[in-house]
Amino acid sequence: MSESGNTEAQRRALRVQQRDLKALIADERSELSEQIADVSSGKFQDVRKMNNKLYEDVAYTREAVLDSENLELISSRAARQVDKLIEIPRYDVNKFIGKLRRKCMVNETQFNWKLFGYEVGSCFNCLPSHVSFLNGPVNAEYEPKQRKKPERRTKQSNDDVEEEEVGNVQQKKRSKDEDKLSAAEKQVSDIKKLLSEKSQSSAQNRISIYEETYGKEYETWSKDEHREFKKKERDVGEIPGIQFLFNPKSFTQTVENIFGLSFLVKKGDVKVGIRKPEDCTSEHSQPGFFIKDLHDTSTDKVRPAKQAIVSLSMADWKHMVESYNIQQSDIPHRGKSRYAKSPAKN
Repeated sequence: MSESGNTEAQRRALRVQQRDLKALIADERSELSEQIADVSSGKFQDVRKMNNKLYEDVAYTREAVLDSENLELISSRAARQVDKLIEIPRYDVNKFIGKLRRKCMVNETQFNWKLFGYEVGSCFNCLPSHVSFLNGPVNAEYEPKQRKKPERRTKQSNDDVEEEEVGNVQQKKRSKDEDKLSAAEKQVSDIKKLLSEKSQSSAQNRISIYEETYGKEYETWSKDEHREFKKKERDVGEIPGIQFLFNPKSFTQTVENIFGLSFLVKKGDVKVGIRKPEDCTSEHSQPGFFIKDLHDTSTDKVRPAKQAIVSLSMADWKHMVESYNIQQSDIPHRGKSRYAKSPAKN
């Protein structure tokens, strides 16, 4: 018997067990090798404990070398678990190029780079989706942030305060400009006031038509007449948006009018929309872009915030002014403009 307490036969049996374990782990097609690499399986811990149990009887270098080889194999299989935790979307190159050609090719001969840049522009400065990975050292020590203790201010006693004479106290004069509105605020206020007048006038004209039809005033209508009026005239108070905003004499002022209207829409004082021909339930309704003042609606109702990007070029402005035959906008023209529409030549 050797000094370690193991006989030659026991050492030989230990080496046989170590080699058998090595063969199971090293075989790529074995079930044990796949289970060690599986994240959801707990076979890694079982194999590690099995190898540690065999290591308890190791006393010589020959058996220690086999133990180190088994440990290296177990570590390499466990490292595959980390690779499976990293999820990166896979793409087929040929399929991607085929779709790209169908989307951006012009006449099957030229590639439309401008369209390609427009399509991928939304991906700039964005992180790739469905990608997760471990970042940073695993064994990093957490250092709590040192916070300063709040220092309470000492109250100043009345005995330390020096009393000032009445004649030395100077009151600051209030600036007269504090009550004045800025140019943008004044423009928004003017648009709101004018829109309210136009909307009320449009609603009153529509009511007057039905007053003549019913032969009595609005206050004396019955419930059925009110119901019929609301059913047919759903666009009461709406005015044409192009006529209200577009200034045929100035492209710049048209943009300023739309910009001022956006503040009222954001605040919830104005409603904008597009009425389709099939939505016109009355013979007095007109399809197209409309604006409506919401002065009579409840302000307690919280409306969901929405955003929209409007693109308007000078060519679009000229085309719409000519198409809608706008001679004069509802919002008055403000002085001279650098980008005014040139008069037609005879």
